[in-house]
Amino acid sequence: MINQIIKNCEDEEIQFLNDIQPFGYLIGIHKKTLEIEFVSQNIDEIFQISLTEMLGVNIHELHDFDIDFEEVLNQDIGEFSRRNIQIDSTSYHITTFYTNDFIYLELENMIVLENRLEYYSYSEQILYSKTIDSTWDSLISSIKKLTGYERVMLYQFLEDGSGIVIGEKVNKNLDSYLGLRFPEFDIPKQARELYLEKKSRMVSDVNSKRIPLISLKNQKIDLMYSSLRALSPIHLQYLKNTSCSASFSISIVINEKLWGIVACQNSEPKFIPNQVRLQSELLTRLARMTYANFKSSEQLKFQNHFNEIAIKLKENLLTEENLENSMNSNLSQILHLTKADGIALINFNKVFKEGITPEESEVLRIKEWAVKEKRHQLFTSNSFYVDYGQELNLSKNAAGVMFCFLGQGFNHFIIWFKKEHLQKLNWAGEPNKIEKTEILEDKKVLSFSPRTSFKIWREEIKHKSFIWLEKEKYVAKEVVKLIIETLHLQSFKIHSLYEQLKEINDELDSFSYTVSHDLRTPLSIMKLNCQMLQRSLKDDEVKNNRLKSVIDEIDRMTQMMQDLLALSKAKKSEIKLINIETKPIIDKIVHDVLLYYKTSNTEVIVENIHDVLGDKTMFYEVLLNIIGNAVKYSSQEQNPKIMISSEIDNKHVIFKVKDNGIGIKEEDNDKMFKLFSRMSNTGNISGNGVGLSIAHRMMNRMDGNISFDSKIGEGTTFVLTFKKCKDVI
Repeated sequence: MINQIIKNCEDEEIQFLNDIQPFGYLIGIHKKTLEIEFVSQNIDEIFQISLTEMLGVNIHELHDFDIDFEEVLNQDIGEFSRRNIQIDSTSYHITTFYTNDFIYLELENMIVLENRLEYYSYSEQILYSKTIDSTWDSLISSIKKLTGYERVMLYQFLEDGSGIVIGEKVNKNLDSYLGLRFPEFDIPKQARELYLEKKSRMVSDVNSKRIPLISLKNQKIDLMYSSLRALSPIHLQYLKNTSCSASFSISIVINEKLWGIVACQNSEPKFIPNQVRLQSELLTRLARMTYANFKSSEQLKFQNHFNEIAIKLKENLLTEENLENSMNSNLSQILHLTKADGIALINFNKVFKEGITPEESEVLRIKEWAVKEKRHQLFTSNSFYVDYGQELNLSKNAAGVMFCFLGQGFNHFIIWFKKEHLQKLNWAGEPNKIEKTEILEDKKVLSFSPRTSFKIWREEIKHKSFIWLEKEKYVAKEVVKLIIETLHLQSFKIHSLYEQLKEINDELDSFSYTVSHDLRTPLSIMKLNCQMLQRSLKDDEVKNNRLKSVIDEIDRMTQMMQDLLALSKAKKSEIKLINIETKPIIDKIVHDVLLYYKTSNTEVIVENIHDVLGDKTMFYEVLLNIIGNAVKYSSQEQNPKIMISSEIDNKHVIFKVKDNGIGIKEEDNDKMFKLFSRMSNTGNISGNGVGLSIAHRMMNRMDGNISFDSKIGEGTTFVLTFKKCKDVI
């Protein structure tokens, strides 16, 4: 049993245990005075003087180590210098480094091995590996042969600090750990931090005697970079529980993060000579660089592929008028850039979705949570349903989320979803700490000891999703950046268009005034001449009536120009809606349109016509356009027929203009009211694509609405919704 008053494994100061292992010797000197500050208790096996006589002595008085200590201090902290020396006819391998105020000298008996050819062969196998898997396989196979250990594992750390054995070479008489997971506390945080600094660690015998350090000031000695550092008693017990008597580990550090370790175990004590440990470290470094090359190549291919897609996506986004249209058209493509199951975009609380997603209300609640919690940067979680599902009343389609706000403010929000994925994990023993209670000085102390069983323990994890990969996070960040750029460009385009429209509007106002003013004179002359002719032909009733008709049209044209001039100058709030008697206007339009298109065989039925609240000029222009189109696009039918009717509901008068003409294709529906847009089946019929756009805008200015229903080859019905007359109940 471990009699340690420790609350948690991570509370152990494992680099300050002040013990070393018996396979080496340690001397510590002050970096300024070069006086010996501490030594390992076994140093007297090399130097035949007492420890008390040795402490405080200048290192040069003890022995001429032929070491340039100034050069050691010019190295980085923890950087090693290695050489061979001889003391009293015995050869030693000496390693020097410094940290804090001390220079460390580690000595080991030198063991010469003739294994260079093997080492070169192993190096080539790793260097010329064709895949990542074969790289790691060659590494652990080579280290097993070099060390002679019974088990060599490739152990990869996961995001939560736990790990999994992804490669293994093991003697046939031992159980395999391949595919098994180990909990985070097996290699606690402070141990993982040590692995980042000191790339290898060996314990040749878990039952060996610990050699204490003797110092002048009885201080704690930092053994972070020492190869001789004795292991924590808790970890030694852990190794014993695995039936392991010797252990050797090498760190795999990628992008300054602890990616994994090569973990070697042996059931019997086994010392690994310094030369073999160095060779194993170098092979691991070579494998790490080979792995990095493979990953860089993969990343480059991915980057090129993503850039191609991103360019097309940006082009697609920019072809649309606004964010809504952009995202509606491209959500599916954005979704497929990741391995997410669904995606949603919120634009001013309007939700657009694609794939497997929660309900709209859930998406909005997640967005509000993000605002409240100030999650303004990219946020990812594969346990969002577990953590917040009950609080936000979510479904399991929100098991995993990745989201970000688009630009400043909280109006635009994009979120990816991953659904629940049932995980079945195999652990090396039940992943729980064993609690232990002791009575010390009449106090109950709770501590933890390593688990004793490493038999497979199976766990099912529900309600979580697959984790979000770094590639997916990268894609999300780039997509967000791309959308924000698109928003800025669209904003710039809108501002530019606004300025252009403002300029055009000013020109149109000027043009309207000029036209109305310049046409007034010739119209007045035409009217005067007609009146003179009328007086001279007063006895000819037929001709007199025709002249009267011309004079009426001149008066109507003059009034229309005055109205249009007033309309062009007026803002929406300045338009005065009045009660309009609609029947005479419609009858006049029908008469004029049939005359204009010369379609005497067209049957026009006008029935149940109600008056409306609107602008008289606008009403005339809208109905002229709609009825004119109905006649024009049905004129080629054998029996063209137009139905014009109206009905009243609670607040509105609804006009319907129905024809049996060519109809409108479904793919043309979205562009019906866009300026200069013509339908794809109107190629042989004259038109400029302006009329419906003007009608749509005029209906909006009268607080009305225009819509349509159409079937290709059967005809079209336009529905015009006006306000009721003020006196209609």
